[in-house]
Amino acid sequence: MRPLGRFWLAILVLVPTMALLLLPPFGQRMAILVGIYGLMGVGYQLVFGQLGALNLAQGALFGVGAYAVALTAPALGLLSLPLAMLAAALPAAIVAGPMLRLQSHYFALATLALASLIHLAAVHAESLTGGANGLVGFTASLPRGPVLLVAVWLCLIAVILVQARLFSGPIGEQARLLREAPMVAATSGIDGGRWRLKAFVAGSALAGLAGAFSATLSGVVSPDVTGFSVMVLCLTSVVLGGARHAMGAVLGAAIAVCLPELLRDLQGAWLLAYAAATLLVVLWAPEGLAALIDRWRGVRALLPASAVLPVALEAVDGPRRLVLDGVSKHFGGVAALQGVSFALERGEVVGLIGANGSGKTTLLNVIGGLERADGGTITLDARRIDHLPPHAIARSGVGRSFQSLALADDTRTTDIARAIATGASFLLFDEPAAGATDRDRAELASLIARLRAADRGVLIVDHDIELLSRTCDRLICLDRGAVIAIGRPAEVRADPTVRASFLGVEEAAA
Repeated sequence: MRPLGRFWLAILVLVPTMALLLLPPFGQRMAILVGIYGLMGVGYQLVFGQLGALNLAQGALFGVGAYAVALTAPALGLLSLPLAMLAAALPAAIVAGPMLRLQSHYFALATLALASLIHLAAVHAESLTGGANGLVGFTASLPRGPVLLVAVWLCLIAVILVQARLFSGPIGEQARLLREAPMVAATSGIDGGRWRLKAFVAGSALAGLAGAFSATLSGVVSPDVTGFSVMVLCLTSVVLGGARHAMGAVLGAAIAVCLPELLRDLQGAWLLAYAAATLLVVLWAPEGLAALIDRWRGVRALLPASAVLPVALEAVDGPRRLVLDGVSKHFGGVAALQGVSFALERGEVVGLIGANGSGKTTLLNVIGGLERADGGTITLDARRIDHLPPHAIARSGVGRSFQSLALADDTRTTDIARAIATGASFLLFDEPAAGATDRDRAELASLIARLRAADRGVLIVDHDIELLSRTCDRLICLDRGAVIAIGRPAEVRADPTVRASFLGVEEAAA
């Protein structure tokens, strides 16, 4: 997400200003509705847009905010508005723990279940919500007319500015990693669970505030405000406007509010026109109308930030020794790792070799926490890490690059640079020389030497036995998940067991 430019900022300010000065009460009401749905959409962008998780409870939480204002405004007046944010954020925070551990489609179903429970409570808790009749007569102490318009748009502008500023920097890059490459994010020390919790709760609070303003505008709250139609409006408006553009929620809200009025003569057929417009945007402008307008204006697409190798590598503080003791891992009846034991010291480079399927990548995954070991222990100095989640292991001092690049704009260099940038004491490189030219291999060898000089420990998996022999202090050979040889490169290459297991490489090297 790029910072909000002058063009969009001018639009944000001009819309409410022109509505106040030029439009009749009905036009001002429309402008208020755009601001309200824009607020709900900005909150939805946090989870759906930035993190790529389909949250189907935003509409119901909008309704929670509306009911909170209706119930508390007679006693608390304006304080009921921030209370509505809390009322919507609280159930989100309560259910977030178990829900956010679910995979994407299960998370969507869980949020749909939450929305259904809220709607059922609105219908059947008649003593509190008024049931099907709803609640009325609570707006006497709440802002109305132009004052409400100003309040809604001031909140919307403030939220958009904060979101654009936050996600235009390193936070935006972390969100992109979580969205597009969650394993890379985890091994970079990014706690995806905490991220999703904060985004879900913050987005719910904004939905609650939008619902509170909606109740203030209409003066009536009924179970319809928690219905799925509100969720559909929120989702389609954000998709239309742009899920990851700072102005996407506002443009989408304007379409959702104004299009039915413009197509009112079509009666029920306006829904068909709305669906057709949505389909056209999805096909021709998948990033949303806001990004399309930026392209028409000649604004260049914002390229993701790429990690670069540092010019100078400095020594880092952290653990001195990584030790594996009897580590095993099974996938069903297949033993991927069998009692693997070795130690890696700071300032040491160790190469991990073996035929395809021997367990090399699985071993890196187990060390980094992407797979849980079935037996044995892994320690950094005296601290066990084999029970920790990947982000905690990364923060403890273990960085990782990947065999297959997870991001479309990544290169081997940026993948390695990202791992080095974590400041980890120990680095796990998975086939960094795959597809490399002779020049690339020379640069990689130089980098490994610099990492050794900077007192980093490196465990490197690669099929280039000559590169590993030149750069590594020791080699470890795996065969069917078991260590069959450890020693200096020349010793391991001469080992008859290794030659039998790794014969094709030895012949190529001869």
